[in-house]
Amino acid sequence: MSGTTETAPHHMVHPGPVASQRIEWAPSRLIAAKGRIDGDGRSLLDVIAGFAHVHGVASGTGRISDCALSATRFTTGGPARDGKAANYTFIRDLGAGHLPWGTFSFGRALDGAPFVHCHAMVEAGGIAQPAGGHLFPANCITEGGVTIELGGLPDIDLVQQPDAETLHSVFEIEADGRDTGAKALFVRVRPNQDITMAVETACRAAGIADADIAPSIGSLNIPVLAGPNGGHRAVPSVGMEVLTFAGSVRGGVAALDVVAVDEAGMPHEGTLARGLAAVCVTAEIALVRP
Repeated sequence: MSGTTETAPHHMVHPGPVASQRIEWAPSRLIAAKGRIDGDGRSLLDVIAGFAHVHGVASGTGRISDCALSATRFTTGGPARDGKAANYTFIRDLGAGHLPWGTFSFGRALDGAPFVHCHAMVEAGGIAQPAGGHLFPANCITEGGVTIELGGLPDIDLVQQPDAETLHSVFEIEADGRDTGAKALFVRVRPNQDITMAVETACRAAGIADADIAPSIGSLNIPVLAGPNGGHRAVPSVGMEVLTFAGSVRGGVAALDVVAVDEAGMPHEGTLARGLAAVCVTAEIALVRP
C-alpha cells in the first residue's frame, strides 16, 4: 500500500504457550574465514560443516555463493496448515540447480550432529524464474565448487530444538557467559517482535552503540518496507523467508534492509519500516562491532 502508513505490525497467534523471554542474545569472539570449496558431491550441509570444522568453530553465521547442485530442495512459507500458524510445506524437489547466493546460521542438532539453517536464491529448470526460500541443506547435493564466507562464534552454542510456541524447530542459544572483549553479538528474536526494535533492545542490553549486521536470516509477517518521500509498502504475505538482513546500528538506532521472499518464492527488497516488521517464527541476527 504505497504512500500509506500502517499503525501496528501484523500479529500472528501461534498454537503453543507464549515464551516469556522474547529476545535473547549472547556475545562472542569472531572467527572470520572465506574460501572456495570443492563440494565433491557432498551435501551442502556437509560442505558448510566441514569448512567450519577446519576453522575450529561449531556455531555462527555465513554466506554461500555460486553453488551448483545436482539435487535441489527448498520450500517457502505460507499460512496455517496442519495446526500450525505458519507453515513451510510448499516443498520443491528439483534436480540440477544453482544457488547464486544465500545466507545461513549453523550449529548442532540435539543429537550433536551439525545443523545448517540456510535461505537462498535458487535457479533451476523446474521454476520459471529465479526464486528463493528455505533450503534443505542435507538434501542439496553439490556439484563443483562453493564459495563460503564464515563468521564463526566460538563462545556460543546454537542448538536446533523443538519450540513449543510455534511447533517448529529453531536455534536456541547456549553461551558460556564470558565476554572477553567480544567482537560479535548473536541475537535470537521470537514471534511478533518488531525486528528493528528487537535489535536495538539487544544492543542496549549488551552495551553496544554501534554495530554492523553480519549474515543473518529469519522470517517475517507482512513487513512494511519504507519507500522514498516517506511512503510505505506492506508486503501482504505471512511466513516470508528472509534471505538476508543487512544494515547497521549507529548511536543505538538500527536501520535494517531486507531481501525476503513470499510464498511463491518471489523476492521483495527494501528498508524495513521501524515498528512494522514482526518476526514470524524466529530471527537469527549476527552483529559485529565496527
